[in-house]
Amino acid sequence: MKKKIAAIVCAAAMLIPSVCICADYDENNLIKTINDAAAWKDEYDSPFYSIGTASSNLYITVLRRLGKSCDYESYLNGLDGVAAGYGAEHNAADMQKTVLAVISSYGDAQNVGGRDLVADSTYMRDATAPLSKDGCDAYSWALIALEAGGYEIPDGASVSKDEIIASLLSYQNGDGGFGGVLSTAAAVTALAPYVNTSGAYTITQKQTGWTIDVSPEDAVESALAYLSEAQMKDGDWGNLNATAMTIIALDSVGVDCETSPYFSARDGNALDGLMSYKNKDGGFSYDEMKSDGESTSYALCALASHLGFKQGRTAFFRLDAGDTISLAVPTPSPAPSQSQTNSGTSSGAATTRPAATQRPTVTARPASTPRVVTPRPTTAPKNTMRPTKTAAPAPSISPSARPSALPTPRPTRRPALVGPVEMPGPMPTESPEPNLKGGGTASHKTGNGKTAAIVLSVIALLLIAAFVTLTTLKNRGKLKSNSFLGKLMGVAPEPPKTAARAHRRTEEHRKFEKRERYKERLKYNKRR
Repeated sequence: MKKKIAAIVCAAAMLIPSVCICADYDENNLIKTINDAAAWKDEYDSPFYSIGTASSNLYITVLRRLGKSCDYESYLNGLDGVAAGYGAEHNAADMQKTVLAVISSYGDAQNVGGRDLVADSTYMRDATAPLSKDGCDAYSWALIALEAGGYEIPDGASVSKDEIIASLLSYQNGDGGFGGVLSTAAAVTALAPYVNTSGAYTITQKQTGWTIDVSPEDAVESALAYLSEAQMKDGDWGNLNATAMTIIALDSVGVDCETSPYFSARDGNALDGLMSYKNKDGGFSYDEMKSDGESTSYALCALASHLGFKQGRTAFFRLDAGDTISLAVPTPSPAPSQSQTNSGTSSGAATTRPAATQRPTVTARPASTPRVVTPRPTTAPKNTMRPTKTAAPAPSISPSARPSALPTPRPTRRPALVGPVEMPGPMPTESPEPNLKGGGTASHKTGNGKTAAIVLSVIALLLIAAFVTLTTLKNRGKLKSNSFLGKLMGVAPEPPKTAARAHRRTEEHRKFEKRERYKERLKYNKRR
């Protein structure tokens, strides 16, 4: 009895903290997790085993951003053959990730394997196979690849950058998503550099056929609202790849995935959701099972991106910026003296980590860092896709004045029709989006885990008290075997009345009657 109660109490004490307490990740935690995952990759999934795959290409990109040593020349030589074999049947997004790997290996993506892989996978892709053949991911990763090396699209290309942006915007659905969490996160990452620099584009939505005006800023805000609604109670988005890409997207637009109330679910934030896929061997799994190479590469990208976000680095895929994400364990800054408080910190004092509001935007590049290519000037959309008269360009916001959670998700406004268009039918009913401005929050983001911890603790105590009470009643024989509680507690049924038992009861009754007659005879004798 006592052993059972003790076992239940211990199990409840171990279960409640593990379910309800959300971890707090500082730079030291992120650095340790990154080193453990990199060690797993080096032991079980070396990038030289599968050169050119998404797993290896993303891992090489992480190594470059972290400043880790690697035989980049050998990997680049292997990519020569991979790039030479690309044809119309290959996925455009895979080719664009190879562009990232070439840049990360300190190669020239415009001359790899005897071909211009940048042109063949982005602005000249239509010469072999249209980008639309591979869906919105092809347009997203095309923009990411172009921005990674600061590549300009020359005159005479089959598509301009504005046409790529407009084509990507046309894939956005009425709920703000781009066909799924992973594709939506990639689209947000691709559109992040154009949030504050581009005006509205006239596009035709593929879902509805409506011709509308939409800017990258409005598209990103609607996509963030979609991602907020799609977040699950544990903080993740159903699998590791989608969760990791969402964290990269949030970092790229300046939204802190740990502190933002829009991405803090009932039992954890986005980073908690990512860590739930981490295994004891240091690797990450796609669906909380066995560690695999591609999932670990995605997780490393997300962890490095968020570590760079904390350190005030540029966006993760900005490979030409040259600001390496540091894996050095940060030392706590000494408390400033009174003189330093009044006159400012001296040059020898430790530098504190920049606040989120001071983080460089994705369009900002360090002026003193040597560039691999000519800097791309920030301009308004070209004449190929001019902003319409009805939609003014978004105002420019300086990095110092930018709020920490820009852009803040807000309900999407249904744009007005532009010009005569054929009415394809009524718009599908859109689910109301959360009021992400002001005090409104999503329905599944109402708590941060503390309320759930209290509720589960009370429930556990009530269950223990009920178990003790029922056990006591059982031992005292108060529970009947044919009752619900008796069956629940396993009360043994009464044995059936056999012939031997009936005889025993008859014999006891005869002895009782004999004693009663003896007592009556004694009383009679006394009266006489």
